[in-house]
Amino acid sequence: MQAATNTHSTQVLTQKIKLENEISSHISIKDRISRNFRKEKVHAISVYYDNSTNSKQSRFVKHEGKENVIIIADDIFGENQHEKTLEGNWPEAINRLVTETDKRVEKIDLTQLLECDFSTTTSSSLTASRIVLLDMVKAYFNLRAVCACGIPKVTLEGTLEDWTKLQEKVIKLRNLNLELDFWLNRLEPVIWKLIDTYRGEIDEEFWSKIMSLRSYGSGGEATITGWIAAFFPYDRTKNALHSNSLDRADIPDGVVEVPFTADIGSSFL
Repeated sequence: MQAATNTHSTQVLTQKIKLENEISSHISIKDRISRNFRKEKVHAISVYYDNSTNSKQSRFVKHEGKENVIIIADDIFGENQHEKTLEGNWPEAINRLVTETDKRVEKIDLTQLLECDFSTTTSSSLTASRIVLLDMVKAYFNLRAVCACGIPKVTLEGTLEDWTKLQEKVIKLRNLNLELDFWLNRLEPVIWKLIDTYRGEIDEEFWSKIMSLRSYGSGGEATITGWIAAFFPYDRTKNALHSNSLDRADIPDGVVEVPFTADIGSSFL
């Protein structure tokens, strides 16, 4: 008897055939099937429920019609700007979809029943079995992967007095009549919103519009929009900005140069 830890078992089926086949080399049944039936659907349960979707729905879920299943995939998906394609960790995306649908399938543990979880299982066969599972319940769910943007939590450093003092400085700067209203008109509302946030008065719409980056293709420069641009009165070439929008290449570098003379005795630098 072979040990239970063995990963395979080879047995002689008949003595009538030579073990060493001189006609053709060995090929696994799995490879033969996949080669000869490339587009055939052989998943019995999946086909069965495809043919009788509505009458079998109550065996799986309590809801009627289709329910939305949404996964957050911004950490595993990304857009290839050059190829205009979606790239990422597809096996993980499938795994997350299966996990979410399994929470809604209340009467049968489909994952345990249909997932390929044997000692010979590869990452590819595991993912394939999970896709079959999703195919089986696709009539009951709308599957969606979302590359969500945004910030779930923000920490404003300093004290409330610091932030109100900043607001007071903006007001005093305006009172100097330095013809900076084109900038302060954009900046002051942002400072007020930051003060409100510090006090716990959250404006979700405000925080959802920090920055957006838009590319227009054909070698065009990406444009930045959002209230983050309110902190820039001028662009890199010192042109006044009259809206919260500027090209990424025009973001000022913030470098300030001040010439000075150093007297170190007998020489000057």
